Amino acid sequence: MSTIGEAPLILVVDDDDLVREWIGEVLRDGGYRVAEAEDGAQGLAIVRRQAPAVMVLDIFMKGKEGLETILELRKERCATRVLAMSGGPVRGYDVLQAAKVFGAEAALAKPFSAQMLLDRVRE
Repeated sequence: MSTIGEAPLILVVDDDDLVREWIGEVLRDGGYRVAEAEDGAQGLAIVRRQAPAVMVLDIFMKGKEGLETILELRKERCATRVLAMSGGPVRGYDVLQAAKVFGAEAALAKPFSAQMLLDRVRE
């Protein structure tokens, strides 16, 4: 495995501290460097400073939510890839499919396993 300085940076954006910390731990154990943000505004600021390879982004958050964050990233033509995550459809609306339409490269329905997360990030 490469040294930690060479590992890709993954940004985890979720307003749930426990979820964010768990995802960060899984990714660090998988050999990635990890940055964390509590909402889309914080996430965008980190993207602009550090250009992570992947943003693991929750759709529903306080503050700037996920779909709005994806739109802003794509408007700026940012190369950071987005893995959107959510608990599933809301009133029949598939938010994960919407995230892909808005510009996310992949989506992951909560709950998911550590292995599922690592597989999606590696893709």
